[in-house]
Amino acid sequence: METIKELLDSDIYLDIIKELGVDNFNQDVQSVEVEELKNRLRQRQFLLEGFNCKVLSEKEMVQFYEQMIGAYGKDIIVWSKKFFQYSDDTIEGYPDGEFPKGEEISEEDVSTTIEIGKYSKTSIALYIIEFDLLKNHQEIVADYYKRLGIPRAAKYAKDMIAFYKEVFTLGI
Repeated sequence: METIKELLDSDIYLDIIKELGVDNFNQDVQSVEVEELKNRLRQRQFLLEGFNCKVLSEKEMVQFYEQMIGAYGKDIIVWSKKFFQYSDDTIEGYPDGEFPKGEEISEEDVSTTIEIGKYSKTSIALYIIEFDLLKNHQEIVADYYKRLGIPRAAKYAKDMIAFYKEVFTLGI
């Protein structure tokens, strides 16, 4: 496999999708989603190696995924299932963003969940990056979330690290 798109259509990736329920995923992949995967892998790399590193080629990115799936495939499935449930259970707990005191948005402007649809086919690849960081590089998880622009990134990182430990230490 040479490209992320090929990875997303490969048997090793589709086996994970099958295990999680094909009907839960949109099968179409937009180019913007592939670019987001590449961006997130670059953010991971920059945090691990610094900004002067040689940026991974797309083939090297695919190799990262192949290695992760080969080494941790079953754990990735467990993590994805647990994270889906966690997301569904906590969707209201993570608001629209952070606002300075006195500049909070009004109640009528707060987002509401209208419908929860299917997951993007690329979501598992995103979870694999997070799984790697939570398993092997917890010291950079908060910085990774900050670079992605996640509101309350430090708190979210702390919550995700605790959740990861619950899943894989306590076996929830």
